[in-house]
Amino acid sequence: MYGNGLDMRGHVDSTFKSRIEGGIWLIRKEGDYSGPGGVWQETETEREELKRVNVQPGKWREINLLVGEGGVAVISDFRTVHINDGKTYLMPDESGEYTDQLEFSDGVVMRRWRVMTADNRPWRNFCRAVVQVIREPVT
Repeated sequence: MYGNGLDMRGHVDSTFKSRIEGGIWLIRKEGDYSGPGGVWQETETEREELKRVNVQPGKWREINLLVGEGGVAVISDFRTVHINDGKTYLMPDESGEYTDQLEFSDGVVMRRWRVMTADNRPWRNFCRAVVQVIREPVT
């Protein structure tokens, strides 16, 4: 136990758990170049259904910080995700290599979402991330 003893484990209970048709899936990716001067090739290494997750619309202030004024992104392209299972933490997309992705329905179809920012606090069993839709079809 650290600090004041605040622990978020189990904070997303059955009342706050998002019930999204098709579930919410964590997809871990890794990749490598195909040789000297080669092309980056990604592979899916792990796929896990997340159970204690709350998904909310993105906040305009956060979106504005991520894409700036006059960007082409729309507010419906973003979601805020809270994961409180005590073991799942996300890594943001920092160089165009989508290491962690989520897959869940936007209310119409299943889509993949890249992690734009993540606030991981393992000592509090807390992960909060802002995700953006990847505009490629899910195969």
